[in-house]
Amino acid sequence: MTWRSGYGLPVAAGLAAALAVLATAAVSGRASARIAEPHERGSLTAALVRAAARAQAIELEPGSWFPVRGVIDFGAADARFGALRAGHVHAGQDVFAEPGTPVVSVREGVVVERGDDGGRGNYVAIWSPETDRTFVYLHMLRPAGAGEAEHVAAGGRIGAVGCTGSCWGDHLHLELRRGRGTAGEPLDPLPLLARLALRAR
Repeated sequence: MTWRSGYGLPVAAGLAAALAVLATAAVSGRASARIAEPHERGSLTAALVRAAARAQAIELEPGSWFPVRGVIDFGAADARFGALRAGHVHAGQDVFAEPGTPVVSVREGVVVERGDDGGRGNYVAIWSPETDRTFVYLHMLRPAGAGEAEHVAAGGRIGAVGCTGSCWGDHLHLELRRGRGTAGEPLDPLPLLARLALRAR
């Protein structure tokens, strides 16, 4: 099955795995991975909507854009928020796509941090005053075009999918954090991402 994001751009069938995960999601937005059997997939859409409506991140949906404008895949269990990594817990959701695929701002906001460091590669953090959440975009192909303190429109291009810093395979690592800046409590972005992809297909 092909899923489509806004403006006719395709979102890949990797969403099917996310639908299965979210069908068992708790209110916290965390879930145990479960791959849906083919006969179950027809019923996953309604389950996703019910689960996502209860999830923390769904309050951010109005005015939000899916961040990768092309064919995507949410990857395997280790790409999920909360997955165990060497010495830390994965604080975001990976969205795999071809290198150079446009990355856009999920929300209107202000750039509060940008750079190129060892692990994050080319990254930018955009704070949304309206929701008091910061969206952090990692591993981009090149440095973000917007500088610190610059305003970014919702859906405005901020970069492209790449594999800079500590990564394997071209992808966007997206973090959603409470408050302004990169040190706030991380939240699971998958419910929001799946809902945005579902809404715009």
